[in-house]
Order: sequence, then structure tokens, then C-alpha cells
Amino acid sequence: MTESLVEGLSPAGLLTVGCGAGNLNSMQQPELENPRPQHKLHYFGADEEEYVQRIADRRTKLIRPLAMLFVRRNVRSDSLTLFSFLLVPLVFFPLFGLKHYIWCWVVLVLHILLDGLDGPVARLGRYASDKGALSDILNDITGMVVVMLTAMQFGFAYPMAGGLYIATYLYMIIMIIARNIMEMPFKVVFKSKYWMFVFLLVTVHSGYDLLNPFLLIMSVYQAVIAAVGVFHLRRHLPGILGAGTSGAWPGPDKVAGRETRLMRRMERKERRQVWLKRKKT
Repeated sequence: MTESLVEGLSPAGLLTVGCGAGNLNSMQQPELENPRPQHKLHYFGADEEEYVQRIADRRTKLIRPLAMLFVRRNVRSDSLTLFSFLLVPLVFFPLFGLKHYIWCWVVLVLHILLDGLDGPVARLGRYASDKGALSDILNDITGMVVVMLTAMQFGFAYPMAGGLYIATYLYMIIMIIARNIMEMPFKVVFKSKYWMFVFLLVTVHSGYDLLNPFLLIMSVYQAVIAAVGVFHLRRHLPGILGAGTSGAWPGPDKVAGRETRLMRRMERKERRQVWLKRKKT
């Protein structure tokens, strides 16, 4: 009996006990082995995210030589984002006022290309983060706002239509990001920024006022999306002082359904990654 006790207190015995305890803890807490995935900061719907990621992978592969040129020269993605950010207010707006429309569209296309280049540079440079994602979102919103204000300033958009479009667009983006953070994303959301650029170009060169009807229609759509986002967020936020009121936090069934959908999305991503690896080999 004494020999067994001494053997249990020896270093080997303690090591064995420790390993056993570790195995027991791992059996009792399997959730530690599969931590919940971290969500990137973005303003895409749940069904859009996988499609956007697939497009981003193809874009990275397509422009890899150009992106690697910036990476080798230590040009960070934040520098590209800043340059793209400054192009619209400092170059596009004055050129539009001088009626150099062709150069305006060249500058706008360059703004869009740089906005699409900063992501691959960040991924290939291995410093992609939510900080860069936030800068990218601000760049996107600033480009839309400046172009819309330019159209309003020079008479191509009515102040009421342009103001409603900007306000509803911003509310919609805020709701999309908030719902993504709360892990209750929209399925699919149509974002009309690039279409607004196209309608402005057609209006400028054709003389037909196609921009203002488009702005009014999209303002109604964006207001509906923002209202739905507010409604769902209010339903899932806690009551006064976190009281367990009806409509506080989601019930067990909703939490389980959300976790199931989340796991299915992760499984689809894993299967896609395996398929890409097999395709490369």
C-alpha cells in the first residue's frame, strides 16, 4: 500500500496523473478543441461572403505578379488605400468641375482598381486584418459620398434624391456590419455604389436623366433593408439593464439554428479549400 502511494507521488506517477487529467479535461470540454471562428469585418451578406471570397481568391491569383511587386517594395496595402481614398476628393471632384469628364472616369477607374488591389497585397504580405478591412470600408463609403456630392454640386442629381441616397446607404451599411458582428447576417444585400457610377456616366454623356430615378428607387430599397436590420437588432438586444424580458437575447432554438448554419458554412469553406488544394496538385 505504501509502495503504491510512493509510486503515485513519484515524477512519473505525477506525469501520468497529469496526462490523465488533461485527457479527462479534453473529454469533458470538447468545445475547446473547436473554438468559434472569428468573423472578419465586412459588409457582405451570409450567402455573399463565400462568393466574394471566391472572387477575391481569383483576383489575387490573377494580379499576383503586380501585387507581389508592391509587397517586395514594402508598399503596404494601407498606402494603396490612402492613395485611392485621396483620388476622389482631390482629383475627381476638380476635374468634374472643369468638365474633363473622360479624365474623371479614368480617375474613378483607378480608384476602383486600387481599392481592389489593397486586399491581395495585404493577403500576400501576410498582414491582412480587421484594421485594413475597416480602412477599406471607409474608402468605399468615402468614394460613394464624394461622387454623389459631386453630382449634386454640378446639377446632375437633385439634392433631395442625392441626400436620401447617401443617408439610406450609410444606414444600410451600418446595419449590415452590426448584424455581421452579432452573427446574424443578412442573406444577400444588393449594394448599388458601382451602378450609381454607371448611371452618372450615362446621364453625363447621354443627356437623359437616368440618375435621379435610380437614386430614388435605391433609396427606398436601402431604407427597407436598414429598417429590417434595426427591427431584428432590437429584437435580439437585451432589455433594460440586461433584464430577461421577452425579446431579450435569442432563445435556445434560435441559438442552435444559428450555430448549425454557421457550422454548415464552415464545412462548405473547408470542402472548398480541400477542392482547391486537389485542383492545384
